[in-house]
Amino acid sequence: MKRLFNLFIGISIALFAIAFYTEVSVALSPLSLRDISVGESDKHIHSHHYLKEAKPTVFNHKRTVSINHPEYAKNVRKPANSDKFLKERDSFVDRLMSKMSITEKIGQMTQLDITTLTTIPGTIDINATTLEYICKTFYVGSFLNSPVSGGVVGNDIYTINSTTWMSMIQTIQEATIAASPNKIPMIYGLDSIHGANYIHEATLFPQGTGMGATFNPDIAHAGGEISAKDTSSVGIPWIFAPVLGIGVQPLWPRIYETFGEDPLVAAVMGAATVAGLQGDNNPFTSSIKPPSVVATAKHFFGYSDPASGKDRTPAWIPERMLRRYFLPSFAAAIGDAGAGTVMINSGEVNGIPMHADKKYLNDVLRNELTFEGVAVTDWEDIEKLVYFHHVAADEPEAILMALDAGVDMSMVPLDYSFPIILKQLVDEGRVEESRLDVSVRRILNLKYALGLFTNPYPNPQNPYLGTIGCFEDRQVAMDAVGESVTLLQNKNNVLPLDPSKISNILLTGPSVDSLRNQNGGWSIHWQGAVNDAEIPYGSTILDGVLNYFNGSQSSVTYQPGTQVGVLNQTMIDQAVAAAVHADAVIIALGELPEAETPGDISDLEIDIAQSTLLQAIRAATTAPIILVIIEARPRVFDPLLIAQIDAVLMAYLPGSDGGQPIADIIFGKINPSGRLPLTYPAFTGDIGVPYYHKYSVNGVTAPLFEFGTGLSYTNFTYTDICSNATAIGGANYTAQIGDYVSISINVTNIGQVEGKDSVLLYLSDLYAQVTPEVKMLRSFTKVDLVPQQSVQVEFVLQPYDFSFIGIDNTAVIESGQFVIAIGDQQIWLNLL
Repeated sequence: MKRLFNLFIGISIALFAIAFYTEVSVALSPLSLRDISVGESDKHIHSHHYLKEAKPTVFNHKRTVSINHPEYAKNVRKPANSDKFLKERDSFVDRLMSKMSITEKIGQMTQLDITTLTTIPGTIDINATTLEYICKTFYVGSFLNSPVSGGVVGNDIYTINSTTWMSMIQTIQEATIAASPNKIPMIYGLDSIHGANYIHEATLFPQGTGMGATFNPDIAHAGGEISAKDTSSVGIPWIFAPVLGIGVQPLWPRIYETFGEDPLVAAVMGAATVAGLQGDNNPFTSSIKPPSVVATAKHFFGYSDPASGKDRTPAWIPERMLRRYFLPSFAAAIGDAGAGTVMINSGEVNGIPMHADKKYLNDVLRNELTFEGVAVTDWEDIEKLVYFHHVAADEPEAILMALDAGVDMSMVPLDYSFPIILKQLVDEGRVEESRLDVSVRRILNLKYALGLFTNPYPNPQNPYLGTIGCFEDRQVAMDAVGESVTLLQNKNNVLPLDPSKISNILLTGPSVDSLRNQNGGWSIHWQGAVNDAEIPYGSTILDGVLNYFNGSQSSVTYQPGTQVGVLNQTMIDQAVAAAVHADAVIIALGELPEAETPGDISDLEIDIAQSTLLQAIRAATTAPIILVIIEARPRVFDPLLIAQIDAVLMAYLPGSDGGQPIADIIFGKINPSGRLPLTYPAFTGDIGVPYYHKYSVNGVTAPLFEFGTGLSYTNFTYTDICSNATAIGGANYTAQIGDYVSISINVTNIGQVEGKDSVLLYLSDLYAQVTPEVKMLRSFTKVDLVPQQSVQVEFVLQPYDFSFIGIDNTAVIESGQFVIAIGDQQIWLNLL
């Protein structure tokens, strides 16, 4: 778990420039990964490539060459006996399919929610009669979800413990195999979004944006490993994660599930998560065994940028933008990390629901990205082609459209319509059995890779069962929080606080003592925990601060101040009265838990109750105020008010164990190293403008905090930037199209404390036929330096990094002038 796993991605749809002299173009394969490794000496960090790469073809810029079927290297483990594995798998699946009936095949393509089996929704009591009927009638191949994801009936069940989970999986699997003429097991899937959030006492990590803020793929990999271990321990081999959308629409209620707005960060962190979940195995060349699972790259693709900001509403994203910004994270997760399954975007892109879009599900996903695995729908999405999108007149037409587009498995999920109607379509000759075979083979291949035909049941002797929620795992989660929390503002170096100099500190705000708010959605239930009593462990910010004062209530004053969205002047007055006597104030504001459509909002501004509390506290005291933001989205604060706040910490949704690391940062035990993975807008009217906007963007107010912002308690300097390209004087260099360009820089900790620094390399071009961005992140790594220590960091830009999506929507490179910037250092590169 602690081993190095710094996967980096060289995104093909990068920048292009027009040369000052001769102009040349190069056609490229779209994407590959690079590995950043730390050498034996701490004096040098080296970036090197280890990919098989298509050689670029040079051609005159007036004609276009496209690569229709790019090859993506597989960077996950390919065992020496992979050919043997594939031969045995194919032979086994061939024999099995030759014996299967049409009904059995359709059953494999059907996925039902577990609540179809329970006596009463919201309970864990499986109805044996219903289970037997479903299994014997439809031979259902997959089930999903927690029976209490939507809430509970009664007050005695919050989360489901491992023993109960194993019992439920055992019961369903026994019935499935007993009913199946060919003894085909079912595969169970679960939304373990930030840890095994539906399994009692499992370790919960920061949500996606918090993980992105670490800029550390090792942490993402470790989070994937632990999520997989805890989930597979109860007999569940399939996780519906990670979310690989690009978080450019801050109104969108699922933005916190993403790794932020940058395509490179999403690709690197997403690929690392997939590899962690799958144990660095590729299910298309080898088996995946517990404690690993099969991952799901979701939601393919364009889902994360709905025009209205509302979940599952139309997105209008030009083809060039789709390929440049939204595709790389999926290409990395699939082509480089070997994601075994893909979940399809529930919405529509450019007027076509993704579940009916053959171009993207077949031509792009299957042919360009060479995806071999299972493409599963999201909740009820085939039926939604009728009543939601209005592209199909009835459900039979919807099923035909989905199958033609390339769907393999339908998350139906609450009735039997899909298997019944699909059987009718086959009987009528409107769907060929050969079409079923394509999807069924993919599903059976997956089950074979997971070992379900030989070990279909949960193992009560599993040695990993006793590690669910163990101290070591929770420490990894706390380390993730420690590297994610981002110091956005620190006037006069007010942080860290010295507890020995504080006689009275006030903690206030609705999130200062709330495990529920720290976790957000997809925690205990779909919409988050109902209250803190449902969460079996953790530390709030109040808990963490009390530890610095030996639990002394005389030194620590707690006043809630307000509830989220509920203005209570009496509560505010009580907090203000306490603030008058405080030496320092910690105020934690943000959002209540939410997920998907129920989390839709129309205004990004923080609610009046919380803003009123912050204003009142500031007016009441001159003591330093530390604002801790606990939120799913970058909620807008009054910039003039924020300017009066002494320190601002962005904690994202840090998870159950978030409180102690946040306190450790406030008091200096941990030096903050997080960087903002998205643009934090100053006004709602300026949203949707990521840091990589076009030069022509104007009239937009500067963001409250820019992408990449992140302060430290120490200072780092960048010096001696240079390149292996041909030097032509000063900071000017030249290179040929197709060259690998090495960039090195010295990073020095000139402060008094140890600190971690994410070193970010940006590439800009100055002129282009397709308007370029002002800059794009092209590589990054994270270094840990003690005071006065220096390290040389080397990045290698490959040809892909200079490419762009051209006028005909294919990847090309053109000669021109580029600026390469790392911190305050930059060089100019003429690409010839």
